[in-house]
Amino acid sequence: MSHLFHGFHERVKRTGKVGVSLVEAFDEEALLALSEAEREGFAQPFLVGDPGKIEAAMSSSGARFQDPVIVQALDPQASAKAGIRLVREGTCGILMKGKIGTGSLMKAVLDKEEGLRTGRILSHVACLEVPGYDRFIFVTDGGVVLHPDLHKKVQIVSNAIGVARLMGVETPRVAVLAPSEVPNPNSEASMHAAELARMSREGMFEGAFVEGPMALDGAVSPEAARIKGMTGEVPGRADILVAPDVVSGNSIAKSMQYFARAVMGGVIVGAAAPVVVISRADTAQVKLNSIAMARALV
Repeated sequence: MSHLFHGFHERVKRTGKVGVSLVEAFDEEALLALSEAEREGFAQPFLVGDPGKIEAAMSSSGARFQDPVIVQALDPQASAKAGIRLVREGTCGILMKGKIGTGSLMKAVLDKEEGLRTGRILSHVACLEVPGYDRFIFVTDGGVVLHPDLHKKVQIVSNAIGVARLMGVETPRVAVLAPSEVPNPNSEASMHAAELARMSREGMFEGAFVEGPMALDGAVSPEAARIKGMTGEVPGRADILVAPDVVSGNSIAKSMQYFARAVMGGVIVGAAAPVVVISRADTAQVKLNSIAMARALV
């Protein structure tokens, strides 16, 4: 395991177990991650779905559980409802995606009567340990809000600040990304960034620095920030990168993973409980990191 995530896992281990509701629990990588989280002492597994498929996936994956609870549900819709019910009743503190489509799971989460709505916007926060950096880099929102307006970006920023704090960043530095550091009225991303920075100066995001607009290089590279003559608390030292839209957010996080060999975790926040929704291509380690992130938020 990577250095920063190793230290984070050690801290999470001391918090004790919380129930994790794994919906359609015959995803082999998810089962491996959840079994390791149970072994490390911060998760109690609740496996929701067809018991036969779950048992088969456990056997083929090699996942070994100490004390699993299997909750029978024979189709994805029933599994989503049963998994969410475990959270609504307080049995579980984390909802996790297994072999169910993200759209199906999120539809159930957002159900007005039986879901996990709170009135807050839901957004995804990716946490990456990037080689060469001595801190986690958070990226948002690369998974939920397709084209956020300014009002939604205020909530997306607030959600990410909350995650970073609970993961040990005392005073998060937030870079709102745009094509360049010069506000451009022809760029919605640029104008949103300038407005979020103004809100931050006026106290909207207490205990954090939110600055922008700025391009990615100036946000994370002290040398690029120096050459560009950028000043402030964030340039070259950003903890959180706020993307203009879901495509750019997802691309930034995936680029770090695949080009820079970053180690990742991620969680959806804003619901009544953290929701772990990970790409089908992600490994058990990424899913384990994501469970650990969710445990820190409960």
